[in-house]
Amino acid sequence: QGNFMDLAEFSCLKELDLFGTAVTGDIRDIDKQDFLLLETLTLPDGVYGGMGYDLQRISDAPDLAMAVYSIKKQRPALLGKWYSMLSEDSPDWYDGIGSHDVYQSTAPLCIRLVQAGSRVGYRWESVDSQHPCEVIWLDPEPQRESIDYEIYIEAFQEIQLQVNIYRGFHQPSTEEEHNLLWASEGYID
Repeated sequence: QGNFMDLAEFSCLKELDLFGTAVTGDIRDIDKQDFLLLETLTLPDGVYGGMGYDLQRISDAPDLAMAVYSIKKQRPALLGKWYSMLSEDSPDWYDGIGSHDVYQSTAPLCIRLVQAGSRVGYRWESVDSQHPCEVIWLDPEPQRESIDYEIYIEAFQEIQLQVNIYRGFHQPSTEEEHNLLWASEGYID
């Protein structure tokens, strides 16, 4: 229990894994002087921006992604393989095809950060990462003359190849659109 920021004064911490605990807080409260030696930070879903944090609406994703992005830009390795999910209590949530289990759902109701070279963005995808939407980029494209440009283009093309059924979608489709998309692919009648 308590706020994870109460541990910020323990400046000698190198790793802090609070996943599965009841701590609360907000990652936007992390200042540049907090957790100076910390190399990895895993926060539970009770923390705004924690691992698996429940979004209440699809429209909440941009603000959350920007909060996580700002931490990632300051300290790239700190949050590790972060993700957030749309809450099953959200009015925007739906089951997907053939499953009432969110972990088997085809619906892209989870957001993850995506990186191509130095460029960072986020995208909606199914929990198993098999069905991503298009990336919403938070960084500008690197300059063509930069050293990073070729690395970026290669990673960008790989990311683009991962997008299939949700090509053209930057956020989850409605349930009706979802069912039509999957029906057009022959997965449902």
